[in-house]
Amino acid sequence: MIRYILKITTLLFTLAFITSCDFEDKNISPNSSGTIKPGPLLTYTQLNTSNEGLAKRTQVGYCMMMVQQTASLDLNEMAGDKYLETETLGIFFTTMYSTVIKNLQELINLVEDDGTMVNTYAVALIWKSYLFHRITDLYGDVPYSEAGNGYRTQNFYPKYDRQSDIYAGLVSDIEKGLSLLDETKEPVEGDVLYGGDITRWKRFGNSLLLRFGMRMEKADPAQSRSLVTKAVQGGVMQSAGDICMVQHVEGKASTENPLGYVFKSHGLLVSGAIKISKTFMDRLKSTNDPRMQVYCALPDGDTARDKQKGLPNGYDLLTISSGDPTYTSLPDYSTFNPATLLLLNAPTIYMVHAEVELLQAEAILKGYISGDAKAHYENAVRSSMQQQAIYGDAGVIPEQQIEEYLSQGLFEKATTTEEKLNLIGTEFWVATFLNGYESYANWRRTGYPRLTPASYQSSPNKGTIPLRFRYPTEEYSINEDNVAEAVNNQGEDKMSTAVWWDK
Repeated sequence: MIRYILKITTLLFTLAFITSCDFEDKNISPNSSGTIKPGPLLTYTQLNTSNEGLAKRTQVGYCMMMVQQTASLDLNEMAGDKYLETETLGIFFTTMYSTVIKNLQELINLVEDDGTMVNTYAVALIWKSYLFHRITDLYGDVPYSEAGNGYRTQNFYPKYDRQSDIYAGLVSDIEKGLSLLDETKEPVEGDVLYGGDITRWKRFGNSLLLRFGMRMEKADPAQSRSLVTKAVQGGVMQSAGDICMVQHVEGKASTENPLGYVFKSHGLLVSGAIKISKTFMDRLKSTNDPRMQVYCALPDGDTARDKQKGLPNGYDLLTISSGDPTYTSLPDYSTFNPATLLLLNAPTIYMVHAEVELLQAEAILKGYISGDAKAHYENAVRSSMQQQAIYGDAGVIPEQQIEEYLSQGLFEKATTTEEKLNLIGTEFWVATFLNGYESYANWRRTGYPRLTPASYQSSPNKGTIPLRFRYPTEEYSINEDNVAEAVNNQGEDKMSTAVWWDK
């Protein structure tokens, strides 16, 4: 494990020199692309899947706030819990296409026909599916088949593919990647997620297929069942050690934990712009969840359980007193624990083993696969709590506390299938904290946990939790015809329009 971390550290410090402005300059011409090595390209795309802007605005400011994990009184970047339609909604789209997607596609172009880099090509295909499913899950129909090749094809106005076709492509790429992975062949270059571990990449790829299969349950039930079965049989994540994450390194902004960096550089602990929501805090307190001590703290770092307080969703500075008559000041409310989640060397998490266990528990209850749903649920709880050790000593949850939590018998107390599904969905919501993209996507798919929408008076989505992000405004001038076709196919470009798998 130490050797693995040292390898990652070396790669990340190397990347600090790569992510300068001239990196983009070198990557704009197909004639000079040969000067860019595949390894640094892969490292760049893995590390920059979540930068400080996306961590603050897209993940925390909208995804986590819309599903009531976080809360804010802000009306701009942190307006997600009021369902306001700000320009922040387009940031993920423009950032991913202008940086990560084009560089990953260039990597694929470089290694696709290189017989000496089969494993690197396989990993790139799997990672491409991960990136595009995050984009399409937020927006619906998006550029896919023509995306990322502008400088090779001179097509700077890519068409928007239907989400159903995108998902078919994602599945195909993962299956191809899995079929190519071979431990007897050359190592993967530049992999900061698994250090080139082929076995763990296979488990990650199959776990993604499981995620995709469950996400498609309403849109394509037959394909959903088939994918879930294939994924489980192929071998999904087995333990907390299979977590997909970037282990950050303190010292340079380009290698530090983006969430911790943005809190530090923007003074967010002092300003109080980001708080734990009352809904989320109430769940942690009502179940005596030991993850509270890892997730939550007052701005001064105090983690005492009886002092933690969540901020109600859907209010601003002028209206908060109606939501909480006891309100005096923002420092009274809990935020992210600076001794764990906000450490500059804390990891960015892309997928956890607990999610995989919970998806299997759900699939069993729905008759997709055979097995013990309770066992998978309890495996998920244990894995999620053990996983917190990635934050160091302050994140370690004693085994006794884990067993005390499980001894409440929450699964047994859920007497109907619907109650059990709600419990699984609620645990998913807690276990994917700080992976708000998945918390938001899974809530849209399942409706769990049951949330009471906020009713901010001036919101166009008052009383209805949004179902997607709106396209960036500039797309209507830069790629007008194609975005218009997407709107015609998918439905109005509104936050109330459901994506394909959610209809």
